Amino acid sequence: MRDSEKKAFGGVSANRLMPPVLVVLAVLHAAIIALIVMINGSSSSLSAIMQNAGMYNQEATALLARSSLLNETASNFVLLPTDEAGEVNVGPLMAFARELSNAERRGDAILAKFRTYDISPDTLALIQSAADSANFMLENQLHAISLMREVYPLPEVEPLTAIPRVELTDEEMALPDEAKVGEARLLVLGTEYAQNKANVSASVNGAIDRLQSGSANMAAQTGRRVGRYRALLWMVTLTIIVILTAVFVALYRHILSPLGRFTKLIPEDKPLDEDRGFKEVRMVASAYNGVLKRRNALDDILRSAAEIDALTNLPNRYRFEQYLLESEDRDGSLAVLLFDINYLKLTNDTLGHLAGDKLIRDAADCISSCFGSDGEGNCFRFGGDEFAAVVRDCTPDSIRGMVRRFEEEEKQRNVSISLGYAYADEISDTTFRKLLDEADRQMYAYKKLAHSQG
Repeated sequence: MRDSEKKAFGGVSANRLMPPVLVVLAVLHAAIIALIVMINGSSSSLSAIMQNAGMYNQEATALLARSSLLNETASNFVLLPTDEAGEVNVGPLMAFARELSNAERRGDAILAKFRTYDISPDTLALIQSAADSANFMLENQLHAISLMREVYPLPEVEPLTAIPRVELTDEEMALPDEAKVGEARLLVLGTEYAQNKANVSASVNGAIDRLQSGSANMAAQTGRRVGRYRALLWMVTLTIIVILTAVFVALYRHILSPLGRFTKLIPEDKPLDEDRGFKEVRMVASAYNGVLKRRNALDDILRSAAEIDALTNLPNRYRFEQYLLESEDRDGSLAVLLFDINYLKLTNDTLGHLAGDKLIRDAADCISSCFGSDGEGNCFRFGGDEFAAVVRDCTPDSIRGMVRRFEEEEKQRNVSISLGYAYADEISDTTFRKLLDEADRQMYAYKKLAHSQG
């Protein structure tokens, strides 16, 4: 180094300047990493708080929804035991029995879950009160239905046979039919029943308010902590920028040439040479290459997000159309299957959209487990309740076997899905439009039949 250059540094050589600068930079980089770790930890805590709040609210809402559905269906049967044709009105009781069979939505089951959650004693007491009232209502409902059965015998069909019978007293058995009906209505319409019904709603809503308030307070505290960490992160980052700027000004002659090469490579999205130049230059090159790799990885993630349905994790309509285009040039047999979920609107209207989302996910699992090929991505969701599957290199017998297994899987998962499919021995002998139209026609015929029988 020339004397004039040494003088510009105030007599301090570059070799003597670099070690303390590197030490300071190392400390500051460690601070950044520590702050990032703390920010990520706080962000994870915030995410867990919000997730738990959603789960708690969902469980509490399920308790209220179950109580409301059982109350509505039981009351409808007691008030209207027969239809216009004089037949026993079993429709409400079918819904009552199906809901009664759902063990996860029982008051005691939900209460047991809440006892494992990190919630306040006051909130747990409200859930306990709601569960007790729901249990009281259920006992009255079953008692009322048992009385009505003596007047209006129910057919011995599933799921009606699963409704528990309450043993009636001799006095109740001796009552005239009209008195039995009156007694049943008193059980589900009386003052004490109404008070318990109101208590379920008030207690659940009170618990939800407490849960939301507590979650909001915890989230606010965590958010403020993240804000402080980010302010410190900005301060450390700015300090590093100032130090680097000073170093670059002092050593610009030794960095300008590598940076000149960088300016040619960066616009072309090419990786930088990390083996040439001073250490600071190599660090910049390494950081840029890391950003370039992350950007390329992000491009892959975004491309995947554009082709995947977020709710079911199945390929979406766009990917379905691409899949068909890719299949046009392939030989061999092929079957196109179309599906449509039955009673999705009824589920949304009666049980809520969370239950509707679960029905969609269960349907997706049912379809992919029966018709999906490992690594093939041949099952798709291309509408709200519409799905498709494409099976290659198959035979009519193998497709029929898959359909039979699918029908068994429907029963096990307690879902109802209309299905239609079209088969071609050779793809080149037909068009995908014809196969889709035939599958669509069969599917809607199946759906019409299912709704007429349901």
